[in-house]
Amino acid sequence: MPFGILEDRHLEHVPGTSLIIELDPLKEVGAEVGDTGVPLKRGTGRNSHVILIPQPSDDPNDPLNWPRWKKELLFWPMVFSTGLVGAIGPLLTPGFVQIANEFGVSVDNISSSLNGSCIVAIGIAMFPMATFGQKYGRRPVFLLAAVAEFATSIWAALSTSLTSLTAARVIQGAGMAPLEALVTATIGDVFFVHERGYRLAVWAFAINAGIAVAPIVNGALILHIGWQWCFWIIAILFGISLILMIATFPETSYKREVRPRMVLTEEPQSPVEDEKKDMPDPDSDSSNERLPTGVPTFVSDPTSSYPPRRTWIQDMRPFSGVYDPLPFWKTLLRPLPFFLSPVVIWGTLAYGFTTAWLVVLSVTESLIFSLPPYYFDSQSVGLVSIGALITGILAVFISGPICDWCATGMSKLNAKFRLLLVIPMIILEVMGYVVWGAVQAEGGPWIGPVILIALINFGQGLGITGIVTYVVDAHRGHIPEAFAVINFIKNMLAFGTTYFVNGWVETQGVFNTLATLSGLAAVCLVPTLPMYIFGKRVRSWIHRHPKLFLRE
Repeated sequence: MPFGILEDRHLEHVPGTSLIIELDPLKEVGAEVGDTGVPLKRGTGRNSHVILIPQPSDDPNDPLNWPRWKKELLFWPMVFSTGLVGAIGPLLTPGFVQIANEFGVSVDNISSSLNGSCIVAIGIAMFPMATFGQKYGRRPVFLLAAVAEFATSIWAALSTSLTSLTAARVIQGAGMAPLEALVTATIGDVFFVHERGYRLAVWAFAINAGIAVAPIVNGALILHIGWQWCFWIIAILFGISLILMIATFPETSYKREVRPRMVLTEEPQSPVEDEKKDMPDPDSDSSNERLPTGVPTFVSDPTSSYPPRRTWIQDMRPFSGVYDPLPFWKTLLRPLPFFLSPVVIWGTLAYGFTTAWLVVLSVTESLIFSLPPYYFDSQSVGLVSIGALITGILAVFISGPICDWCATGMSKLNAKFRLLLVIPMIILEVMGYVVWGAVQAEGGPWIGPVILIALINFGQGLGITGIVTYVVDAHRGHIPEAFAVINFIKNMLAFGTTYFVNGWVETQGVFNTLATLSGLAAVCLVPTLPMYIFGKRVRSWIHRHPKLFLRE
């Protein structure tokens, strides 16, 4: 029971607990690598002591076996596209007051039409996008999303009415869904457990950086040359993203087969003894295979052979085949059991809800900072996000390496120390919201709220890296389904609040609004403590109910 974590009483090796260093290569590691008895593959160079989880096949087309340059060429353009998707949500938030005056409607109306409609479209699209990604592969879904984002950005820029602009935002939201539902799964397809923390931290930062950068740039654009230019510029960037997606994003879904079996035999014996040993025993049950202990011998399947490594032209096919034999309607329903997963429920609270509060914050910043004592215009509101961008970068350099170190340096303790990243998250977010409200209520200088917003985002960047990595490890093989549920609930919650949050600030005041968000953040993050203590038992329960939670 290391550091307060309760051991499971049912399974010796609990899925999601990666024993990846200093293991006897002839011992099984349980469900993490299968029970074939094959000596486990390890990393190379400075990671030669690390047992690779998941275990790669011998197929050169297995994404886990791709050369490093190919993995990086996929990952960084995907990060670029993720940042653009993060920017789409708050693209117009610094100018909500100005745009509301232009269209002659309330700020709440603009908030619900331009942000709420986009958010709800993301949530609704989660399930079909996750289903398509599992059944037909990641590449066709990402290509479809890239085309949709490029086309709808042009549509929005050309819109002359609020109705047309809202319709463009709805389709934009649907196009954003794959980059929320499938990026985590793609990282799991390509990278090993000890590499994922940094990658997931960069992915989380890309979203938050998009959210932070968009207001900084667009506040000035809206004020000086009009909101339409926000869409023209991002349309150009999405055009670049589409080209990169076509050229550098091969299919990452892979039908992973069980590796050849290792049989343990006794010391070499004489040919006569070997002949007798090979003769069938009439008194034995031929269906029961006798495996004596001794030295390892590998039994390969002579019929198994892998095709040569695919060429770039073959990699760039839009569609590579069907990866899930289930009928589409059954695949579409597959995420539903994950509403019952304790890990997904906790992830929804700790990641989904706290992210929704930041969305609430982004749609109210224009109103909050336009009130006394600041009276900011749209350009000044946009500049508020500079601090959040800086702390987001710091969070990547801190949380990513910590997560990967926890997967290697702390693995002998069988503990999910990644969850300790939630401690600074809860302190910074709970204190950040309430102190910000108090400073603004007392008429304090603008630098106070700006610093506090940066600290809130810093805490979010630290914590969600550990939270997302934990969910990925607990539901390997069904990451899209797990995150489809989390993101669906997150976006439905954020959508609902866009209808009343600005009115809430106007009626309840800034302090009461932010104090409420502080309390909600605490309620959402406190369940991390029981998840830390009972996590192994929870993951064991998930593993022991395969009819409910489909596994690889």
